[in-house]
Amino acid sequence: MNKKILGFTLIILSATAFGFMPIFASYAYKSGLQIESILLFRFTIAAVLLNMYILLKGYSYPKGIVLAKLFFMGAVLYSAQAFSLFSAIDRIGTSLTSILLYLYPTIVLLLSIFLLKIKIKTDDIFALLLTSIGAMMVVGLKIQDIDTLGIVFGVSAAVFYSVYILLGDNAMKGLDPILGSTVVISGAAFTYLAYGAYVGITLPTNTDQWTWTVAIAVISTIVSIVAFFSAQQIIGSIKASMISTFELVVTLMFSFILLHEHMGALQLMGSVSILLAAVILARESNE
Repeated sequence: MNKKILGFTLIILSATAFGFMPIFASYAYKSGLQIESILLFRFTIAAVLLNMYILLKGYSYPKGIVLAKLFFMGAVLYSAQAFSLFSAIDRIGTSLTSILLYLYPTIVLLLSIFLLKIKIKTDDIFALLLTSIGAMMVVGLKIQDIDTLGIVFGVSAAVFYSVYILLGDNAMKGLDPILGSTVVISGAAFTYLAYGAYVGITLPTNTDQWTWTVAIAVISTIVSIVAFFSAQQIIGSIKASMISTFELVVTLMFSFILLHEHMGALQLMGSVSILLAAVILARESNE
């Protein structure tokens, strides 16, 4: 398989795994779990499994500045992104929060241009427009009362995620994606364990709760993050961030199939727009 096509395939895998997270979370909520418990066990279970794998394989952990960067990415940036995201959802709802979060491909592109001096092709700009417009179509826009702090949280989630992606592009160069992912996830687990120790967290108490928690930890955390870092090393941060908006399509489609949520004409057009952008980037990656 062509290496760049492999990168495209991996980012679609990552987006699909991420896209399932709201579905798993919906079932987890129905089973009685709270958001704080889901986040803590999401990262803790994933960190334990990945560290066990590394120890069994006898791999060596990153050292020095690379280790510090990766741990910072998890303990600060990824944790802050999760906190900002859920705080925004609580204040302004999922639709507007999702639109604000999906500003991150634009932010990644702009930061790459102005800070990293990366040259952007015309196809990149066109694909960026398609993904941005498509994302807004998919989630829809239903604004009633604007909550300023909620807007700040939503934009902060996009900014934290953008910096996380760009820092990961630098920190992960030449590093096994599994090793890098392990440190990042362990950093996030550290933060949420500290938070849980401070406020108190309820353990999952039945089979359903453990099932959905493990699904989030393995599929929507381990698989999604390892696949994203692997793809990022091949196709770069800009393309990875834009193609990963495919997760919106996954979430919407399976919400319709499994949770019986409505999919309108606007959402269908947005899905087509995102898919078209992914095809453009895939063709460019293969050139």
